[in-house]
Amino acid sequence: MYTHLSARLAAPLIMLAVASPAFADEFEGPFVGAATGYSRDEVGPELGDRIALPAELTRDAAFFQLFGGYDLAVAPRVRLGVEAAFGLAAEDALRLRDLAGSITLDPEYTFEVSGRAGYVVADKALLYVRAGYQNSRFEATLAQTGSATARDKDNADGWLAGGGLEYAFSDALRSRIEYRYSDLGSNGAAWDRHQVLAGVLLNL
Repeated sequence: MYTHLSARLAAPLIMLAVASPAFADEFEGPFVGAATGYSRDEVGPELGDRIALPAELTRDAAFFQLFGGYDLAVAPRVRLGVEAAFGLAAEDALRLRDLAGSITLDPEYTFEVSGRAGYVVADKALLYVRAGYQNSRFEATLAQTGSATARDKDNADGWLAGGGLEYAFSDALRSRIEYRYSDLGSNGAAWDRHQVLAGVLLNL
């Protein structure tokens, strides 16, 4: 009797589990990826220590990034994740020249660590927001007319925030498009970075 009753109760539950959609298992677990896109740096006119430029330095460049991370399902449609990334840009040096000389800020590479929260808006689509830490290594060159050229390397670090959309083509492959803003200014210096990146991810 109890065997037949258990079977009668289990059958509807099994059918319900089969009929219920799996909420995007593609957005769970470890992943690696690469991205490329547009980056714009805006530096100054304040450089800190009461130093100011005659004008703001700006530069548009192509940006390339490698990243890896992990996503965790905390609810059927909610994902939380962490991600680390390394990036560099092509021809992204910022320069200002006048009769007195020139100043050049040349970003060499960027490292960042961020967390993100996402919501599965469709069976294959994840909408997310991101926030974290970003560090950019750069070389500064100051050339004054009639004086020796001075060079120095330093780090600019700050916070980043952004958001984007990911789409899963299969259990292993997905893509993303994302906007992010970074504030790398400190000690009175102003450095803003805007980026629009498109990437491909491989689930591990």
